[in-house]
Amino acid sequence: MKVNISKQDNSSIISVEGRIDSVTAPDFDRETATLIAPGATGDIVIDCSALEYISSAGLRSFITILKSAKAAGRSLEVRSLSPSIRSIFDMTGFSSIFNIR
Repeated sequence: MKVNISKQDNSSIISVEGRIDSVTAPDFDRETATLIAPGATGDIVIDCSALEYISSAGLRSFITILKSAKAAGRSLEVRSLSPSIRSIFDMTGFSSIFNIR
């Protein structure tokens, strides 16, 4: 798994490539921790165009970011889900929780 974080206007863009599963989710959490730390500002976008797989551990990581963003009055958008990843979001009910573009 590779994570790239960039800034665009008032948003932080998290681009994730590969798999987020029980092995890689802790790394994803560490790499994104500064974006949800107290005092962090701006909206958050997770670009999933290169995401190949997400497990329940990865979904938990996304929920953690969402909860932190909402608590701070920030928005979170998930972009570019492949059909297989979108299916996982649909089956778990995450499609109704997240702002998906």
